[in-house]
Amino acid sequence: MESIQREDRAKEANPQGTRIGSFLTLLAKCGTLRELERVLAPMIVIGLLKDRPAIRKVVKFCASRYIENSQYASSLLRYLNDPHPFLWNTLIRSFEQTHKPRDAIKLYKEMLCSCVCPDKFTFPFVLKACASDWALKEGEQIHCRVAKSPLSMDLFVQGSSIFMYASCGRMGSAKAVPFKDEVTWGIMINGYANSNQIGLAHCWFEKMPNKNLITWNCLLGGYAKCGDVRAAHQLFNSMPFRNLTSWNTMLDAYAKHGKMELAFQLFNLMPLKDVVSWNILIDGHNKIGNVQLAQELFDIMPYRDVVSWNLMLSGYKENGLLKKAVDLFFHMHLLGEKPDCFTLAIVLSAIADLGLIVQGRWVHAYAERSKFSLDGNIGVSLIDMYSKCGYVDLALNIFDNIQLRNIDHWNAMISGLAIHGYGHNAVSLFEGMKKSTVKPDDITFIGVLSACSHAGLVYEGYQYFKLMSMKYGIIPKIQHYGCMVDLLGRAGFLEAAVAIVNSMPMAPNDVVWRALLGASRSHGNLEIAEQAARRLINMVPHDSSSFVLLSNIYVYKGQFKSARDVWKIMKENGVLKNPGLSYIELNGFLHEFSAGDTSHPQTMEIYLILKCMIPALMLAGHVPGGGGSVGDWGAGSKAIFGYFGSFGAIK
Repeated sequence: MESIQREDRAKEANPQGTRIGSFLTLLAKCGTLRELERVLAPMIVIGLLKDRPAIRKVVKFCASRYIENSQYASSLLRYLNDPHPFLWNTLIRSFEQTHKPRDAIKLYKEMLCSCVCPDKFTFPFVLKACASDWALKEGEQIHCRVAKSPLSMDLFVQGSSIFMYASCGRMGSAKAVPFKDEVTWGIMINGYANSNQIGLAHCWFEKMPNKNLITWNCLLGGYAKCGDVRAAHQLFNSMPFRNLTSWNTMLDAYAKHGKMELAFQLFNLMPLKDVVSWNILIDGHNKIGNVQLAQELFDIMPYRDVVSWNLMLSGYKENGLLKKAVDLFFHMHLLGEKPDCFTLAIVLSAIADLGLIVQGRWVHAYAERSKFSLDGNIGVSLIDMYSKCGYVDLALNIFDNIQLRNIDHWNAMISGLAIHGYGHNAVSLFEGMKKSTVKPDDITFIGVLSACSHAGLVYEGYQYFKLMSMKYGIIPKIQHYGCMVDLLGRAGFLEAAVAIVNSMPMAPNDVVWRALLGASRSHGNLEIAEQAARRLINMVPHDSSSFVLLSNIYVYKGQFKSARDVWKIMKENGVLKNPGLSYIELNGFLHEFSAGDTSHPQTMEIYLILKCMIPALMLAGHVPGGGGSVGDWGAGSKAIFGYFGSFGAIK
């Protein structure tokens, strides 16, 4: 009773503190930026954020919990006339730790403009951000400021300066920074190794007066990064003592370079294993396609963390076992394991490729229930999933509700609109992107050029192709040239498409030849189609589709012997024609079909319905057997071919 009375008297004496405490309790229950805004709005209105201790608590809370939305927290600093560097440091660090180095650097500049003096904690945080972003220019400016201050001899500041220069590949500048401790020796060794100067890294190691386990591990990791597994093995065997990091570094060197037998032998020799050791082995087997062994290791490992689950999910997805990836995710959920944003991104990607809209919506709902932010890669994955499943309106809804859009969000939405034929909408979205603060990259232009191709916007596509190099300094890659070939070919400008192929600064790949083949078939130019098909066969000799297309071309031209010769070559080379598969998602279940397939449990009912549908399809103009083969050329193809004439041979 007495303690309650004391509490009541304290509330009466400090009602402001009581209200602040109540709001901080509400803040702890927030999970999204919108919920945070609802709580902070009344605090601003009633003047609670004019209280310095209160705003410090709020900023610290936002930086630690709302890392995805730290930009919102930085605006709160403006309510203080003279904020302490601690608050700025808290936010700069949160940006850096959440892979937003550019925002950390921007906030540091705001700090200087606000006449707040950086301290010995500010410089290490912002220099590390410069290292992450390869922001050498800003890093040099910050180091110049450090050199003129009393903090120039601070060990942590020195080490951060060296780390920044080493990460940016400026080892000469890193070497010029005075240093004394073993940690900075390790940074120098690691910096030379990352710059592919492993010889200099070894020289620095030999010159080091007092070698310790950290520097031994740095050099070992350097050899591993440079791909010199033999030298790493020799160094590992010559180490006077090892810790778990040493063993895991050597294990990772074997695994990353596909030497899984040696990795397995080393794994069995390890005196102590942790979850990282198991994860390295699982990832290594996944990388070489041995998913079965990776699964066996995953099943018997004594402890799994979220990285273990992510590696197994990624292994399934990267090796084409999409359904297993989805099943594993839901098994993870049943076991009560908590996924992270990478988990959801991986499973959403698998769901998108399978077209499982029911499961995709479930994961979306789970992400919202679990208070995951859509401002990061989950938002990108949701846009991609809804787009690939055909729900472009839902993808647009996700995009519109994302408050802090990055380049990946824009790219996913532009590509989603493009693949569904909404070319004009995609181009319009790109024009909106140009007006924003987000700068387009090479992936953006792949989506834009693809959109122009699907919409027949030849002139616009050509202008965007020029724009990417002239305005944004993006050198066109083979994917961009492939889009231009497709754009011109679809529109019937086959001569211009061939000219693009002949003038490319790099050798055309199979995607380029397929684009040209598809366009020439569509417009009836059998000569170009034949040449493109032959190039495809030489480039991908085990792909049956190229042989089938070439055979069909010969059949249409009446060269039946040549068509038979193509099938003979296929047989001699052991090339098998893989049956085409169709997938239908119904009530959350995925059904797979192929031509002549009778494995489905409802085969009789399916074929009965199909038999009833054929007359209706024929009345609608469908010709059975005419799709995908010789019939695609159509009765009027000779007239089309005559109109286009000969556009010359492909080089």
